Amino acid sequence: MIGYIAGALTTIAFAPQLLMALTTKSTKDVSLMMLLCSTSGMLLWVLHGILVRDLALVAANSISFVLAFTLLGLKLKNDYASSRFKFGRKSGGPKRILFLSESKVWNAQLYIRII
Repeated sequence: MIGYIAGALTTIAFAPQLLMALTTKSTKDVSLMMLLCSTSGMLLWVLHGILVRDLALVAANSISFVLAFTLLGLKLKNDYASSRFKFGRKSGGPKRILFLSESKVWNAQLYIRII
C-alpha cells in the first residue's frame, strides 16, 4: 500500500509542470538535464519493476514516464527545434549590412547559416 501511495505522489508531481507547459507553450524554465535524468530513471524503474514483478513500481513509473517523456518532447520541440532548425519556415533570406570604409558605403550580403 505504501508503494502505491508513493507512486501516486511521484506521478502527480509531474502533472502540474506538464499542464503549465501545455497551456503556456513555454518550457524555458524546465531543466533539460533534469528531464533526461528523470525520464531515464523512470524507464529503468519500470524495467526493474517488471523484473521483480512489483506492480506498484511498474504502474507508477509507467505513468510518470509518459508524463515526463511528454514534457521532454515539448522541451525539445519548444526550446531547441524551433530556435535552431526553423522547421517549415523560411529564414527570411539574406540580410543587408552597410560597411563604412574610407568614406564609401559598401553594400554587402550576409547569409546567416542556421546550424
